[in-house]
Formats: sequence, C-alpha cells, structure tokens
Amino acid sequence: MRGWRFIKVLLAGLLLVGTVSSPPALAQQSNTARLGITVSPVIDEFEIKPGETKIRQVKVTNPVQQVVTLYPKVLNFTTDNENGQPSFYNLNEKNTRYALSDWISFTKNGQPLNFIRVAPNENEVVDVTIKAPDDAEPGGHYGAVLFSTEPPKVNEDVSQVSVVGLIGSLMLATVPGDLHQNTIIEEFDAPTVLIDGPANFSLLFNNTGNIHSKPQGEIKIRNWSGALVSALKVNEGGGNILPESKRRFNSTWTFDWKRLGKYTATAVASYGNPEQELTSVRTFIIIPIWLMVAVGVLILLLIGWLLRRRGRNKPQVKTVIPDLPPDPKQPRRIIMR
Repeated sequence: MRGWRFIKVLLAGLLLVGTVSSPPALAQQSNTARLGITVSPVIDEFEIKPGETKIRQVKVTNPVQQVVTLYPKVLNFTTDNENGQPSFYNLNEKNTRYALSDWISFTKNGQPLNFIRVAPNENEVVDVTIKAPDDAEPGGHYGAVLFSTEPPKVNEDVSQVSVVGLIGSLMLATVPGDLHQNTIIEEFDAPTVLIDGPANFSLLFNNTGNIHSKPQGEIKIRNWSGALVSALKVNEGGGNILPESKRRFNSTWTFDWKRLGKYTATAVASYGNPEQELTSVRTFIIIPIWLMVAVGVLILLLIGWLLRRRGRNKPQVKTVIPDLPPDPKQPRRIIMR
C-alpha cells in the first residue's frame, strides 16, 4: 500500500510540474484559432512617403457555420529573439522610432470601423488606412493588424496578446530617404568532427541598419578536392530581420555512409537594394563509424599478429644437467676373482 501511495503522489507531482511549465500560448487557445478564422495577407510589405496616405486591405475568412463578430486593433511589433517571432507592444509600453500603430485606422466603405461580422463560409475585407506624418522618419516602421472575438477593454494589458493568440496581419512599411542597410553574419555555426549525419549549420544575422533586411542564399559544401557535393538554401522562406535585431536560420545536410574526409562549407547570402553580399567559411571532418570500427579491428589484428610473432621468435632455453662427481662416502666394492 505504501508503494501505491508513493506512485500516486509521484504522478500528481509530475502532472503539476507539467502544468506549471507549459508555455502560456499553449495553455490557452484563442477563440479565433478554435473557430479557424484566417486573415490574409499574413505579411504586407509596402513603401509610404512622408505625408502620404495609403489604403491596404486585409481579408478575414470565416469557415464555420455561425456568424462571427471580430474586433480589430493595431499594435506595434518587434522581435526579441533569434527565431523571428513577433513581440507586440503599444506606445504606452514602449516608444520607438520604428512604431507604426499611430499611423493606422480602420474603415469599411469609407466609414470608421469598430467591429465586423463575418457570415458563415464568407469573408470580409477591411480597409486599413495608413497616413504617414509629414516628418515621418526614413526607415522601417512595423505594426500588426489584429482581430479578436472579444471587444477591447479599457487599460488592456498588451502582454496578454500572446496568451489570447490574436490572429492578424503584420505590416512592414518603408519610408524612403536616408536608409541604412547594414546586415552582417555574426555567427556561422558548423560541426567540427562528425561520425554520422546529419550535419547541422546555423547562420546568425545581425541587422544594425534602420530598415528590415531579407538575406537569402546558399551554403555550398565541397569535398577535399573542391568538388561541390551539396548546396543548402538559406532563408528559403524569405524571413525578414527587423532593425536592431538578430535572426538565426538553420540548414541541414543529410549525407550517406560513404562520406569521409575534410569538407568546406561556404555560406553566401545577399540582401538589400543595391544588392550586398555576405560570405563566411567553415571546415569540418567526417570520420564515419564504419571507418572507426575498421581501424579498431585492424589495430587489434596487428596487436595479435605481433604477439604471435614475438612468441614464435623467442629463443628456446635448453636445460643442461652437469655430470655429478661420485659420492666420496660410497664404499668401493672389491671384486675377488
């Protein structure tokens, strides 16, 4: 009974740890996600001049058999990790030169929009009006048009956005002028020695400019003779790196058991307009398991052969028994004839 009681306590403890350690975004699913509401485009990139007004359109689709009421809102976003995941904020939380939210308003058929109702299996188009101020600072400005099934609350804590999981469209606006494009490869992580595959490569880009960049290219892998054996895509999905942020892109090379020796990985990526090129090189060695096993077997065979040879060539020691003198105490026998 004591053992069973201990097992129940252990299971309860594991369940509690699992609950506490679950990320908030996974612990609570949004109404919009459960309903399957979709928004397009997911990312909208455009240019807007100081003093100019542009209207961008966002389409909201309702695939379920009920009318859905959605409330639009706009927040700014940045990225505070190397995975490129957006982190939302409003101007009350952070005042930044890259904010876009105070330029945006919502309209429908020319009228201000506070909410939309989307019929079953239908879609609604929302006009997003962006009005840049006359003194808009050149560079990138970033905002997110989000939709929720709950009306906005007074003094709403924007940090709950990641928990509620609002769906929306990310807007990347570029104000022309004095643009600084400056992206570098800060890290190129590659294996040093491999005994089996795959080979994992990681490029960390650092954007120190004032406009988002989209570096794309390849990692070319060559063997010891310089022959090209593989070319891996870098940022094939076209992910952006926001100003004053970093982003990591991973690539994997799966090779067969016959690969061995020294290899060179050359990362070549380009970005910007005019196009700028970035390059970084790493070398690594592949020593497959089968080669290590074969070498080990050969070493054991060589040791065994040497031991046998040493035993065969070892000089033989002969035992010599010396002639002993007669025992002086033994009486001499006289034979009478």
